[in-house]
Amino acid sequence: MNAAMNAMNGPASAQEGRAASTRLLPRDLRLTLKVKIQVDKLEIGKNTRLTTDQATNAVLMRAMDKLRAVVSDARSALGMPEDAIIDTSAEATANRIADFALSAFDKWSKNHSEAGGEEARQQFADFIGGAIAQGISEARDILSALDSLSPEVDSNIDSTWQIIQQRLQDFVAGN
Repeated sequence: MNAAMNAMNGPASAQEGRAASTRLLPRDLRLTLKVKIQVDKLEIGKNTRLTTDQATNAVLMRAMDKLRAVVSDARSALGMPEDAIIDTSAEATANRIADFALSAFDKWSKNHSEAGGEEARQQFADFIGGAIAQGISEARDILSALDSLSPEVDSNIDSTWQIIQQRLQDFVAGN
């Protein structure tokens, strides 16, 4: 993420450019991250024995609860009511991702004025497309770890990625 933000913002000087790979935050973005370390314990009576399936289910339930909390927090941050229906089709998801990603082009192009026109759009599409591909890969890994990557979900992810790639190609072509 930091490397992506550094690439978007560009270095202010040659010296800062050399230091960018070791800097934790880009010069234009100062975030204060609050991290709460919480211990998550599942307490069961001393004489209770769990099967492997029961232990796995307990961990999976905790992970799903935490995932629901993250989604709830994201909805809240975006101002979306809990009962709002979200279109999760491949097309709608791809368009939300592409719209968000492509909205950063103006800022990126101001800091990368060495290229113009289609060349600049291609460089940006390569950059942002790589970031999106990484995010999709990480999402697949998370879903796999949660044993939730069904063939249908995997196919929907593939469709979403294909639509995003087409949007990026259209962007490069100026459409």
